[in-house]
Amino acid sequence: MKVQITNISGHQTSKVLAITFAILTLPFSFIALFFFFITPEMETNNGKKIPNFPFLFFALAPLFYGVMFYFMQRLFCWAYNIVAKKVGGFEFETSE
Repeated sequence: MKVQITNISGHQTSKVLAITFAILTLPFSFIALFFFFITPEMETNNGKKIPNFPFLFFALAPLFYGVMFYFMQRLFCWAYNIVAKKVGGFEFETSE
């Protein structure tokens, strides 16, 4: 039996994908935090000390990924729903 998806719930789909990608990037944030604490600091011309590499950016990556995937997925669902009304949605075959 062929089934066609004609409408995708934007909020629910976006929420699930955003949380999934945030969880999948958590290991990278732990690695980044580890390197942030063991990396020696670098001194700028005015005497200010900064880390050699912006590991805190990577430590916050799950938050960035979650927020960005939510908004991008909402945009995708909105565009998909418009296109699916005109030409039909994704089609797949199921069997029991």
